Amino acid sequence: MIKGAQFRIAGIPVRVEPTFLIIIGILGYMSQPVGRPFQWSILASWMIVAFISILLHELGHAVVFRRYGIRPSISIQGFGGVTTGSGELTPRQHILVSLAGPLAALVLIGLPAVVIWQAGTITSDMGREILYQVLWINIGWSVLNLLPILPLDGGNVAMSVFDLATKGRGRRPAEVLSIVVAGALAVIALAAGPEYVFIALFLGMFAFMNVGSLSRVKHQELSDELVYAQRALVEHRPADAEQVAHAVLARRPSGPTLRAASELLGWARLWQGDQTGAEAAVTRYAHAGPPTASFRAAQALAAGRLVEGVSVMAWSFGNERAGSFQLFGAIAIAGTGQTRPFTTELLRLDGSAGVQAALRFRQMLEHAGYAREAEVVASMLAADGRAGLPSAN
Repeated sequence: MIKGAQFRIAGIPVRVEPTFLIIIGILGYMSQPVGRPFQWSILASWMIVAFISILLHELGHAVVFRRYGIRPSISIQGFGGVTTGSGELTPRQHILVSLAGPLAALVLIGLPAVVIWQAGTITSDMGREILYQVLWINIGWSVLNLLPILPLDGGNVAMSVFDLATKGRGRRPAEVLSIVVAGALAVIALAAGPEYVFIALFLGMFAFMNVGSLSRVKHQELSDELVYAQRALVEHRPADAEQVAHAVLARRPSGPTLRAASELLGWARLWQGDQTGAEAAVTRYAHAGPPTASFRAAQALAAGRLVEGVSVMAWSFGNERAGSFQLFGAIAIAGTGQTRPFTTELLRLDGSAGVQAALRFRQMLEHAGYAREAEVVASMLAADGRAGLPSAN
């Protein structure tokens, strides 16, 4: 892999990646005046102006990073650059860091170029072409960069503002705003004429990026809420778990998230003594997949069918992947007084599967706070001898 050039400015490390030279070169080639022969001098000036302008933009970010005690580093790549630093910033500080980049290029290069353009002191064709490049990159790109579209600086400002309003949960509304603004501007650019097709594609790319990111953020938020509901069940707060499960289902999840939320609702209702409601919860969302064997075993235990419940739970521990639902199953076994018969059933499984399942059962009981039942399992494992646990004798 080709490594980029590296240097320092005022102690700030800067790396220039080959992707920047390639993409900026392509943009410079496309920006050649229509109907005139290709000129290498115009391409060279474009790349120099773009590099200096983008470097100044990133230095604007870096200076404010330093102002807040964070050591920055700059990478010039792709369509522009990225300035990063290790450390925490408040949303207000993030806003100033984000604004510093485009404002540095706009104020220090863009506005003086406007004054020179209006004064008309540059009359040569090449001089005017270079001045146009300076204006386009430092005025046009800076204004574009201030649009409230992630990952542009304006999008980061919008996210920080939303963070202030939502106490740190601003990414989701910022992504929604990004999709709306980028999509609308892409349509306007397409309607404006073929010369704006590239800008439309550029904006469309940002819209699709935010759609994908929004889906990932939603999935993570739902996963976090389900983890809270699982913890509530372990802490014997089924009403709280039911409330969270309903909230997750109201957001219309799909796939594994829908399946997990529906079964969590079933467990919550089962632990509140509502066997009919528990079955209704998993039946309503049956299209997302059947409930785990642990859940079916817990239903049997709750209905007083102890032998069936123990047998099905043993099958679950021997065949299904370990997880939160098996933990709930372990709690159901302990809560119905079936620790000894269940452990006996596990130790009858073929090979080492039964011992491993019994060890896992013991760990789950300890995690859920059933210390006495965990000691019972430990003593049975020690008597069995295959787990290598010391005997109480």
